[in-house]
Amino acid sequence: MTTFTPSTAAEVLSTVQWAAAEEAPLEILGHGSKRGIGRPQQSEHTLDLSKLSGVTLYEPAELVLSARAGTPLADIDKLLAENGQQFAFEPMDYGPLLGDE
Repeated sequence: MTTFTPSTAAEVLSTVQWAAAEEAPLEILGHGSKRGIGRPQQSEHTLDLSKLSGVTLYEPAELVLSARAGTPLADIDKLLAENGQQFAFEPMDYGPLLGDE
């Protein structure tokens, strides 16, 4: 099993292009916190996006936020709280389902 851990968008693109050209199934994950849900992936390769984290754009007055794929929701939630804001939705808590409390 090969795990690709790119640190730039260009590296992500290169990995996806390689997998497509090779017709190789590719599991894509952020930090893997939802891996226990559903059937295990049937892939030999993993594209781990955890190094691609951080908020890239935040304009509180405009209610605009953009973040990289590996940014934990907790980091975004903290940033919003610092500005008196919150998610317009309640992210599902998978803890009880996965045995985390």
